[in-house]
Amino acid sequence: MATAIQRTFIVDCPWCKAKVAASESGRAERSGFDDDAGEPYASKVLVGTCPSCHSILVGETEQIGFEDYDSDQDRWRDVVRIYPKPPKVFSSFRIPKVVKDSLNEADRSLQAGANIAACVMLGRALEALCRDILDSVPESTPTTTPPATTAKPKKKIMLGEGIKKLKDRKVIDDRLYDWSQQLQAFRNLAAHPEDISISRHDAEDLQTFVNAIVEYVYDLAERYEEFKNRVDARAKRKKT
Repeated sequence: MATAIQRTFIVDCPWCKAKVAASESGRAERSGFDDDAGEPYASKVLVGTCPSCHSILVGETEQIGFEDYDSDQDRWRDVVRIYPKPPKVFSSFRIPKVVKDSLNEADRSLQAGANIAACVMLGRALEALCRDILDSVPESTPTTTPPATTAKPKKKIMLGEGIKKLKDRKVIDDRLYDWSQQLQAFRNLAAHPEDISISRHDAEDLQTFVNAIVEYVYDLAERYEEFKNRVDARAKRKKT
């Protein structure tokens, strides 16, 4: 009697801090044809256990190549872990797409063991945050209308200048500023062709720092404004 072959899938184990061949114990699949996009789609969620620490791991993947349609064979993206320690989710709708995309790319890079690439993406996310916030908050309002001149291209804010201005305008406090400086140092090292090594532990800490800054600047700022509005509204009702 033939023995059933145990299916496995390659996924990042956050406890072993390595890619492992998880023993698959279940899956859910979805596929079809998108009439609006005019192309097929497929995705699946895989459940398994780490062969080393035996923790439960859940990953998801999307099909990117379809046999006899646009590829010689079916092709899938690398499995991305969604449990445990799923990617950070933010509540604010104001977070720019480039910030969210960069954070997602950083998370995928970490799961693939590409720590240098993760640091570059984290720096990109923070730099995009700086541009979004600082472009929407002018430093001062001119009292007189300046004479008409030929418009010059606006200089884009870079990371080092951006985090300093965030601190000067009290968008972030001293501790978040210190975290930002640490990220800038790692990003600068990662972005240049130097012989460097960045540990996963350091990259994960930097990811935590950037997530905290994004949450502080967008999510918590919005919640605080909502809280103040509720308190003010209750105070006004008591006076009437």
